[in-house]
Amino acid sequence: MGVRLLSLALLGFAASGSGSRAQPATDFYRGATIRLIVSAGSGESYDSAGRLVARHLGRFVPGNPKIVVENMPGASGRVGANYLYNVAPRDGSTIAGLLQTVAMGQAIGEGGVRYDVAKFNFLGSPITPTDVFAVRRGAGVASMDEAKTKEVTIGSTGVTAQNFVFPALANRLLGTRFKIVTGYNGANDINLAIERGEVQGRGAFPWGQLKATRPDWIASGEIVLLAQTGLNKDPDLPNVPRFIDLAGVEEARRVFEFLSLTAEIGRPFAAPPGAPADRVETLRAAFDAMTKDGDFLADGHRAMEEMLPKSGAEIAGLARRVVAFDTAAVARFKAILAGPP
Repeated sequence: MGVRLLSLALLGFAASGSGSRAQPATDFYRGATIRLIVSAGSGESYDSAGRLVARHLGRFVPGNPKIVVENMPGASGRVGANYLYNVAPRDGSTIAGLLQTVAMGQAIGEGGVRYDVAKFNFLGSPITPTDVFAVRRGAGVASMDEAKTKEVTIGSTGVTAQNFVFPALANRLLGTRFKIVTGYNGANDINLAIERGEVQGRGAFPWGQLKATRPDWIASGEIVLLAQTGLNKDPDLPNVPRFIDLAGVEEARRVFEFLSLTAEIGRPFAAPPGAPADRVETLRAAFDAMTKDGDFLADGHRAMEEMLPKSGAEIAGLARRVVAFDTAAVARFKAILAGPP
């Protein structure tokens, strides 16, 4: 085949391959199904947020596609994030609910990270939950100061999960004596371990989920809140200190600020890199409209979620700030994770 004929053939192939990308978003989504990958196990806080979005987002996407949830847990969210970045179709038919640690994993050079968070097409976050450090009253401590004098056993999934990171940082930066037990398959397993008395607490428990799933713990005073995450205090918890408030020196404050900034990412949803720009904008507009909808908000409040939405641009900005955070604080954070908790 001559060079000119070969060039024409390649152009023809490229045109046929881009046909679906040229299809208007309304036509593409009409009667379609969008896969929503949740990077966590069924029944967990991320799964609850994913199913909340799945129940409502399709109403705001032109063509009203059906949205089907698929759980893809593993490796503290890296399995789902890597899938969205490297494997998922890039035509706008697949989106994912990522973990709030998606940018932190890249910032610290976590093993197994195979994505560049800046290239995700973030759609937004429907909620910004406040994680609380919760222990049973029977543990015998009512504050972080008291946890410096008595060993308390904390359940965790793994060394990069928030439920490990917060007690590990407290031990190294605040002088507490938390004994961290790893290996639980998910947050629900940790909750059951608390009920069975295997462990005495959980280092990162979403406050909305705690209210929704264990109201008896709160009403009976069974659970004690030692600290809360995030840059801002939850309105429900004016007397519970932030980790930043507990830091005695600037070095510790900066490390906790890094982690608190990570917490502000909330429950991020994204389309893969390379998705057609018009479909990404369609999904972003639909996501923004959904988070202002009365039925959506009422549904979230019934589930006791912290309904503090953020736009895709806000999530992308937070992710960039995490990746570009003060290198000295990030190095200190990595050293703490690498050492004994």
